[in-house]
Amino acid sequence: MDNDSRYNQIQDELVGLFKDVPSEQMSIANHLIPRIAFMQITLEDLEDDIKTNGTFELTKTLPRKLRERPVVKTYNALIKNYTGTIKQLLDRLPTQRGDEAEDELLAFLKK
Repeated sequence: MDNDSRYNQIQDELVGLFKDVPSEQMSIANHLIPRIAFMQITLEDLEDDIKTNGTFELTKTLPRKLRERPVVKTYNALIKNYTGTIKQLLDRLPTQRGDEAEDELLAFLKK
């Protein structure tokens, strides 16, 4: 599946989770959802790279040393931002719907 299809699928699923949220709450959520979809796709791609190529590499210059790959640093920074953005999205939910939607969102994230 190409990135645009993945992006649209994730975005549609997230919007569906928030279909019962009042429009004033959705205005902020609508700005967060595209960013979450982008971050999720990027994280999945980075995870594939890390699984394939590992977390460390040998430097090319002598003396050769083992160092953390730059993709790992990018992944670590992005996962923190992703987690914070998910929290912001959950905070936009009304409290009575919040627990149910949070469970749905957590189920979505575990896919």
